[in-house]
Amino acid sequence: MKRMFRWDADVASAQPNSVDTRPYHWLAIGSIGLGVGLFANSLLGPLVADVVRYPFSESIRNQTIGLEAVSLIVVAPLCILAGVLGMRGRNSAPVVAFGPAAYTAYMFVQYVIGPQYTYYAGIVPLHLALFMLGLGVAVAAWSLIKVDSLPRMKRRSERRYAVLLLALAAFIVSRYAPNMAAAIVGDPVARDFRQNVSMYWSIVLLDLGVVVPATIAGAVGILRHAQWSHKALLAVLGWFALVPPSVAAMSIVMVMKNDPNAGLAQAIVLSIAAVVFGAVAIRLYVPVLWIQRSSTNGALPGRADVLRMPRAPATEGR
Repeated sequence: MKRMFRWDADVASAQPNSVDTRPYHWLAIGSIGLGVGLFANSLLGPLVADVVRYPFSESIRNQTIGLEAVSLIVVAPLCILAGVLGMRGRNSAPVVAFGPAAYTAYMFVQYVIGPQYTYYAGIVPLHLALFMLGLGVAVAAWSLIKVDSLPRMKRRSERRYAVLLLALAAFIVSRYAPNMAAAIVGDPVARDFRQNVSMYWSIVLLDLGVVVPATIAGAVGILRHAQWSHKALLAVLGWFALVPPSVAAMSIVMVMKNDPNAGLAQAIVLSIAAVVFGAVAIRLYVPVLWIQRSSTNGALPGRADVLRMPRAPATEGR
């Protein structure tokens, strides 16, 4: 994987001579607020305090526990990290912020629509706020990512990442292929979603109507050398590094609780997919985080720049 997906080593550290935290000030506040909100939601839900009682079936409740575990342990800390990077004026702040923010917007559509409330639930304002904040932070992060500050990528790596994105889009579509085939004859939805059909259809809408088109667009952008393509690659893989692990956690909790709709094979496949997605994302993100260091005394070169630093010319006539 190290050779298959790599950034070009010849990266110029063209950072400003001083850190200006103003562009990332509001992004940092929004990211920290998002992290705090995710912490609160996970602590209030069935994972910890169980103060909020969702009108879910037992299977969906088990899935919610897995989801909130990932939100608490992984996503919320990443939001706080993005906020800290923003406060310190790091160009990596919007890169880190996008994935958790997009994850939040994606998940909280389901939190609002999925329960099929027939009453005004007290938790809904928090969920609406987290959805709006997640969407706002994601849009802000996308606009603030500086394409020129990203390390360049070799053409061979670009092509491989484009193929990877197309494979990820195909992976999502493949999970719905049996369901789409069932739609021809009007079969009912999966048993674990029949009591919460709004949850199911909100996921279908988000996956097939948003995630798949965005992933394909990123692949096409890379192949066509679009200026925004590397930004799209980071954004898409940032999302894939978080959502599939949450889905895997849902399946694992269902298996642990002997849920009648659980499938051990599915949990294993999803766990393997989550590890692969996470490894690829880490491989992609680490050089970005390393290269984009800065200080008030000027830009510090990234690791690749240190390795390729030109030698000082030999002096004559010592």
